[in-house]
Amino acid sequence: MNEKELVQMAHDIQMQISIDYDLTEKERVISMLSELTHKHVMAQSEWNLLSARRAILTLADGKIEKLPELVKAAQIDFRDVIYWVTLDRKNPKS
Repeated sequence: MNEKELVQMAHDIQMQISIDYDLTEKERVISMLSELTHKHVMAQSEWNLLSARRAILTLADGKIEKLPELVKAAQIDFRDVIYWVTLDRKNPKS
């Protein structure tokens, strides 16, 4: 993973927040996502951290009330939220 890819992923996360949440929620969303830190991910990897944050946003689907439980799950094992996203993609909602 190179620096350019990391910057792009961070930018994608910011864009997703802007799309899914209004201005009044944006700061709160960023604050909640910030509770998931490098200490919660394997090898304290920036890639793993950003992947988990992006998965949380995907799973929350714009519903701010889902964020706390997803962040908490990721703090326990960040791989869970990433895995749940892959399951969701395999079983699209009709």
